[in-house]
Amino acid sequence: MMISTQGKSNFDRFTIATSLIIVSAISLFFLIEPDKAITFAGDIFTLIAYNFGTPILWFAFGLLILAVFFTFSKYGNIRMGNEKPEFSTFSYIAMMAMAGFGSGTIYWAFLEWSYYIKTPPFAIESGSVTAAEWAVTYSLHHWGVIGWTIYCVTAIPVMYSFYIRKNRSLKISDVVISMITNKTTARVVGRVIDIAYPITLTFGLIIVLSLGVPIVSAAVSLLLGIENSLFMKVLMLGVVAAILITSSFFGIEKGMQRISNYGTYFVIALIVYILLFGPTQFIIENTSSSIAIWAQNFVMMSLYTDAINQAKFPQSWTAYFWAYWMIFIPLMCVFVTKVSKGRTIREVVACMIGGGTVGVTSLFSIVGSFMMKTELDEKVNISKMVADGQASEAIVQALNTLPLPSIMLVVFITSTFLLLVTTLDGSVFTVACNTQNKLDENNNPSTLLKMFWCLVIVALPTIFIIVDAPVQSMQSAILVFALPIMVLTSFMLYKTIVYMREEYAHLTSAEIQTMYKLQGEPATNQKKVDNATLVKDENTVG
Repeated sequence: MMISTQGKSNFDRFTIATSLIIVSAISLFFLIEPDKAITFAGDIFTLIAYNFGTPILWFAFGLLILAVFFTFSKYGNIRMGNEKPEFSTFSYIAMMAMAGFGSGTIYWAFLEWSYYIKTPPFAIESGSVTAAEWAVTYSLHHWGVIGWTIYCVTAIPVMYSFYIRKNRSLKISDVVISMITNKTTARVVGRVIDIAYPITLTFGLIIVLSLGVPIVSAAVSLLLGIENSLFMKVLMLGVVAAILITSSFFGIEKGMQRISNYGTYFVIALIVYILLFGPTQFIIENTSSSIAIWAQNFVMMSLYTDAINQAKFPQSWTAYFWAYWMIFIPLMCVFVTKVSKGRTIREVVACMIGGGTVGVTSLFSIVGSFMMKTELDEKVNISKMVADGQASEAIVQALNTLPLPSIMLVVFITSTFLLLVTTLDGSVFTVACNTQNKLDENNNPSTLLKMFWCLVIVALPTIFIIVDAPVQSMQSAILVFALPIMVLTSFMLYKTIVYMREEYAHLTSAEIQTMYKLQGEPATNQKKVDNATLVKDENTVG
């Protein structure tokens, strides 16, 4: 672990102060005026999801087309640095998946199907057999291929800037500034990005913590046989803070890598336990049906807008989830860049989309099918509990129906904790990078700055949980950030593709592969490769 030697003068104090002032002001509004906040959030949701739902759907599907392009074109051979990957493939996929999952994923994995049974798509009758058949299918869609595509494709411009064009900064603003010719415009846009970045991320993490902590608290309370009180929730936040600070102190290489690996093992254990000791046959059959329906209707589910019926299912759910994934694009761009050293673009795309989708499909299909069967067998009225605001208790009561519930709860609590900490750890790293002017020689931010953001990221959700503020309303309100992020990433992708064509268009796929041969491997077409390197160096910025 390297601690920045630049001292406090290396911190972007203006960005830190401005971001905290704005975050505090918005938080106070939600805390002091919850009714107005709910109305405000509803207006934001209507504006974004209903009026811009179709562009959001097309943007996400367009990113999938780009992912196919990068996978099968010669540009997929471009390697992020001429060196071996820093992390094993398992650790690499585990870190990205765990950072992208978050404990909020646990909430939706267990409960998302219940919303779709009551409000199904395609004018299907509510509560019908057909609605139930589509329920898990749509949860797979909302957390599967396109979601991970949003993360991996939008990370390519940052990776390309950092490793190929040698713009040695992990600040999104620096990447964008290097792409804008007009210096005045570049400085203004860069400063706006600097301020908006921690604001967006902080509010996103308030939601992640506010969804995850009550679930853990309810599980611990049942396990220990004590009341699920406010004190218990705050205590769980304290445990999260302690683990987070410890992991951030040791850094990604020693802290987050280990936590994400352990978290992956526990999530796998959770899935296997439910599959083996739950309604196994129903889980397998419903998983098979859900995957079949998803594969057969993938394009329709991606672009369907309900223009005739106007029930607004795709706007209320699909466009909403794509926008929510977009909120965390800045986080994942920087994090993926940091851990992708030595990987080709093709490997990044394959590992993120492939690994992420396989993990989500396993988790959502098995867990969602288990929860659905629990309700169908009338063991727990999950839909009613969710409607009554007892979502966390519904999850825990369903798990309590399994054999050896104490063991199940320990596995569930541990996996949820580790998911939560991994997401927060990646977030702390990226927001610290964004608020520090210059990173150390290992491209890490100051440990002191990471500790500061650990406290900020945990403190705000604690306040929201204590006063029972309308966190779900804020979940809708922060979608306002999705539109500028969509515009920004479109610009960055366009410029990156232009750079790629300028620097690699004259090379064949084999020549690019030779150019990025790892040390010890034979190289061919050396003359052409040297010329390509010259062209690349002449076009390098920063």
